[in-house]
Amino acid sequence: MDKPSRRKELADFLRTRRQRLAPADVGLNIDTSRRRTPGLRREEVAGLSGISLPWYTALEQAKDIRVSEQVLLSLAGTLQLSEDERNHFFILANAASSAPVLTSEEPISPILQQILDRFGTYPAYISNEKWNVIAWNEAAKALLGDFDRHEEIETNILWRIFMLETNKRQIVNWDQFAASLVAQFRSRYAVYIDDPWYTYLVHRLMEASADFRMFWERHDVSKTQAGKKDFILPKVGLLEFNHTTFSVSENTDFVMAVYTPAAGTPTDQRMKEWMALTVDEHN
Repeated sequence: MDKPSRRKELADFLRTRRQRLAPADVGLNIDTSRRRTPGLRREEVAGLSGISLPWYTALEQAKDIRVSEQVLLSLAGTLQLSEDERNHFFILANAASSAPVLTSEEPISPILQQILDRFGTYPAYISNEKWNVIAWNEAAKALLGDFDRHEEIETNILWRIFMLETNKRQIVNWDQFAASLVAQFRSRYAVYIDDPWYTYLVHRLMEASADFRMFWERHDVSKTQAGKKDFILPKVGLLEFNHTTFSVSENTDFVMAVYTPAAGTPTDQRMKEWMALTVDEHN
C-alpha cells in the first residue's frame, strides 16, 4: 500500500466507518454523554479487532504499513462493513488489485448504435470506464439532455447529475439518487484511484458542487446500479422508469443503461409525447 492517495482514501474510509458506530452497536456498555466526537474511539476499534492501538492509529493516519488479510477481516467485522464496503476496503488496502491506468477511447460498433436506436422510446445509452456517455439514442437525448459536447467532462454521468440544473429540477428525489450515484462511483474510484482522469473529475466536482462535496465526504460505497428512476417533466408530468445496466460483451469496460417504463404507468405514452415536444423545440 505504497501510494499516498490510496493510503489517504483508506484512512478516511476507516475513520468514517468508525464514527458511524456507537459503543452499544458493538456490545460496549459505555457512557458516551461526555464524548466530544461521535462513534467509536480508535482504541475501542483496536481492542475489538485484536490489534495494537499504535498500529491502527498509523493505518488511520495514512502511514505506509503492511496489512495482512487476517487483520483486514478482523477490522471489517468490527466496523460491521457491508459486502460492498468490505470489497471496497480490500481494494483500497491491496494496491495490487487496482486496475491499470485507463486506455484511450474506443468507438462503439455500428451494431451497438443500431441496438440503442431499436429501443425507440426507451431511453438508452452506453458509457465507458470513465463514466462518460459515448453513444445514446434519441429518447436518451430527449430525457437526459444532449451528450454531444465538445468538452469531455460534460458527457460524464456524475458531472451531469450535479452540474446540470435541469437534472436537479426533473429527477424525483434528486438528493437520494445523487447520493446513490456517488456511492456507486466511489466503489469504482477505489479501483482507478491512481488514474489522472478520476482525480481530475473528483477535483473539478469538489470545487464546483457543495452537494457533491457533502456526499463524497461520507465515503459511502455501493455496487448496485439497477433501480427506479422517476422524472417530472413540463407538460407531460410524471415518468416512472426501471433503470437497468448491462455489460457490453465486445468491450467489458462499456456499460449499456436502459430506462424501461414501469408497468401499469402511462410512462411510455408520456415519453412519446415528450420526444415529440423536444423535436418540435429543435425544429
